[in-house]
Formats: sequence, structure tokens, C-alpha cells
Amino acid sequence: MLHALLDTTEKQIFQFLSYCYETNKPKYTIKELSDVFNRRTNKMQSIVQQVEWFCARYPQFTLIYDEQEKEVVIAFSPRFLLSQAYNVLLQGTVGFILLDALFHGDYHSLEQLSLKTFSSLRTVQRKLKELNHILANYHLSYSLKKGDPLTGEEYAIRYFYHLTYWQIFDEKHSQVVASIKDKESVMALFETHAFYMRKIDIDKFLNLFAISLQRIHQKHPITFLPEEVSTFEHPLIERNQFFEVFLKPLFNGNHLSLTEISEPECSFLYFMFGVMNTYLEEDLCEAELSWLTQPKYQPEVLLVEQLAQCFRLRFTDAEKNYLLVNFVMIHSASNLFGTRQKSDSFGKPTDKQELQAAFPVLYPTVKRFFEEATVSLPDLRALLQKNDRLIFQYCMLLRVIFIKYEQPVTFSIHSKYGKTQELWMKNRLLNATHRAMAHLSLTQKPDLVISDYPIHQEFSEEEQPYIFYWNGQPSAKEWKQLKQTIKQIRSAKNKAAFEKLVFAQSI
Repeated sequence: MLHALLDTTEKQIFQFLSYCYETNKPKYTIKELSDVFNRRTNKMQSIVQQVEWFCARYPQFTLIYDEQEKEVVIAFSPRFLLSQAYNVLLQGTVGFILLDALFHGDYHSLEQLSLKTFSSLRTVQRKLKELNHILANYHLSYSLKKGDPLTGEEYAIRYFYHLTYWQIFDEKHSQVVASIKDKESVMALFETHAFYMRKIDIDKFLNLFAISLQRIHQKHPITFLPEEVSTFEHPLIERNQFFEVFLKPLFNGNHLSLTEISEPECSFLYFMFGVMNTYLEEDLCEAELSWLTQPKYQPEVLLVEQLAQCFRLRFTDAEKNYLLVNFVMIHSASNLFGTRQKSDSFGKPTDKQELQAAFPVLYPTVKRFFEEATVSLPDLRALLQKNDRLIFQYCMLLRVIFIKYEQPVTFSIHSKYGKTQELWMKNRLLNATHRAMAHLSLTQKPDLVISDYPIHQEFSEEEQPYIFYWNGQPSAKEWKQLKQTIKQIRSAKNKAAFEKLVFAQSI
């Protein structure tokens, strides 16, 4: 949602950089760019100039405009990131500067904000009205006429600031995470007692912890939590153990005693420590998960059972636990922080077409399953209204399991260069992917036949496999084309298998 803070100029800069980065050409004519962005020549030149000025703020690219030739030459450094360019743009907006000032207690007046952002008072006031629309998505509002400008439940304010600062997270320049004292010892603590967390997972939790510290120091305690937060159970660490192992040294290291911290504060951090993470099968090998048998988790249990039934799979205990735990984490977070529109970790709003493009076969299948499954599980249907990325999150989880069960793409290799060449090609293909592949003879009717000599006449019209011809010593381009062909065959096989599933009759 924070992308709404960007004004027209900032959006144009980002769109320009996105286009040039993705097309990856060294040179563009103004006419070509004008056609792409549907702008007149003089307007397009103005946008190019804005991008050129932006380079000073984010010097990971160079842009030179040749006015005589009407050409733009642009080059990106290996360290260029579109997401980082977006972050730099976001941090310069009126709305973000106000939110940052409110968080740090640096806001004094609209006049000061006007000077800081080089904007007129009228522009500042207009931008701040837009900010309230963004806050409403997170069940918050603000009024600069109040002593405490932000209004809403404190846990929702913490979550909003966490999302805001996490979107602009930079490992070397994060002021929020940098406020944590003795970070090296803290990182060692997590590496010892939370083996399942990556470095960026630890940074993410510390981002939230630092925000909580700041709000506590500013006398904004958490006084209310929904019951699901107060009774939450982490799959790998008990509540009191978490308080002793993590919160006690974290608060002590930042000049606070755990005895000074209220139960709701600790419970909120415990809850977030759980729902922030994804847990793999190997993470849960020794986990005590008897708490999952509680009646409140029955919808997740039924969802896993229906997945196995509908997709005709026999999940192992490890796979069941993996799905159950992660479903509970996703559903718990979705219930507490339900919003009309979600953004990803980089601040990009949900685009259903893009989500489906990431899983062209699996996404529509899981969506079809969900629509049928939730007829008997209305609580889960309501979750989709609170989290429009829910189906995508399911796909992320299910892909890990479904890949293990998918039918292999079968292939047969033939080369005039001899057996050793065929062996080398076969092994290279088998070792190039973790997805299921199998080498067959021609008589076993493989999905794909790869050859450097004519072979298609050996098959009848009815039994023609997909035949891929290449040179005896294939080029890098031919290997790339073969990889794409295998991907297409795999997608077609998976799609055909999924289309045979009739969820309505299975449930």
C-alpha cells in the first residue's frame, strides 16, 4: 500500500528504470521511449531528466542523454536493485518522512515538514490526506491535532511500522535495526537457539523488536491483545523459554529488565517470533506438536486431509506437520492483521495476474481446490478477504511437496558422436535439475527425444513424441532452448494431471 505515497514523478522514474532494466538494452531513442510510455517527446525528455537527477540519490546506474541524437544511454551496475531504487524513492516522499518523524518523535509542525520535503504547505496537506487512506488499510488513522497522532490498537501500530521499515530494509543502513545494542552477540544468540532462522529472518525479528523498544520508551505500551495472540504456541520453543532465552538478554542489552515488561508486550513478541517464519520439514523433526490437536486448529487439520484426498497423495507425517504448522502460522497472522490489500516484502501490492504467472499451473488449481474446500470450512473462506495473497502462500508451501510426487519428464538422447557423447549429455541433463527426470529407450515411449540426426520418421503419426534437434556439440543457446522445452513439457504434464482432479466429488 505504501506505493500510494509516491507522486507522479516518482512513479514515472520507477517505471522508466523498470522498463530499461528488464529490456536490458544499452541504448534507447526518445521516440522509442515515447511510444512505450505513451508520452509526447518533450514530456519524455522531462522524465529522462528526472531519472538522470535521481542517479545522484541512487548511484547504481548511469544515464547519459544525447540531446543532438535524441538517444538515452543507460547502464546498470551489478549491485543495482529495482527494489532498492523503489526504497530510495519511497523514503523521499512526504508521507514517509512524516511517518518516520512521528516514529522517532521528531515531528513538530507542518511548516517544518514543508521545509524538509521542499514542498508547499498545500502539497503537504494533500499528501497527508492520502496517507490516511493507506493507514485505514491497516485499521489505523492519524490526526496532527492530537497529542498522539496515530490512532489504533498498539499492536497494529507496531505491525504497520514493522512493514514500513522492513520494506526499506538495507543491511548496512537500517537505522531501526542499528538501534539494537551489541548486535553481534544478539545474532550469535539466535544462531545458537533458533537454527531454523536465516540471517534475514533474524534481522526481520530484530526490526520488530527495535520498533517495540522505541514505542515502549515513548510510553506507548501494548495494553490489549486478542486471545489468539495470548494463547499462541510456537512450534519449536515454549513461551517461558522464549522469554528467558531471547527476551531477557535482548531487553537487558538495551537497558531494560524483563520484569519491567508487561505480559502483553512479551506475548506479542512471542507471537510475531512464530508467525514471521516458515518452517521446513527438517526444522520440525524434533518438534513437540501435540498442541495441534486442539479444537481451534481443526480447520487446518481438515484442510491437510482434504489436500491429500483431492490430490490423491499420501502425505508422510513430516509432510503433514510441515503443512499444519505453516497453515496455522499463515492463518494466525492473517486473522490478526487482516487487510484489504497486502504487499510483498518489497512493498509491491498484490497483483493476481503476477501471482498466477509465478505458478501458471499450480495457482489456478489450488484456487479451484480452495473454493471447493472452503464450502465446508467457512472460517478459511473468510481468510481470503483478510489476505489476498493466501492462495499464493499456499502455492509456495505446496510446491515443496508436490515436486516430490510429480511424474518425471522422460527423455531419450541420440548422437552420431557415440555412446560417450550420449552419456555426457544424459548426465548433464539429469544433474541440471532437482525436478524428476528419467532417461528411457525409444521403445519405452519417452516424452522427449533429443537427437543430432533425423529420427522422426521412426515414429508413426499417432505416436510422435516431442523431438528436439540440435548440433552434435550443442551450443549454450541450444541448451537454453532445451531447458525451456523441458519446462513446457513438465507444465503440460502437470496441467493434464491436475485437470483430471474433480475436487467437488472428493470433498
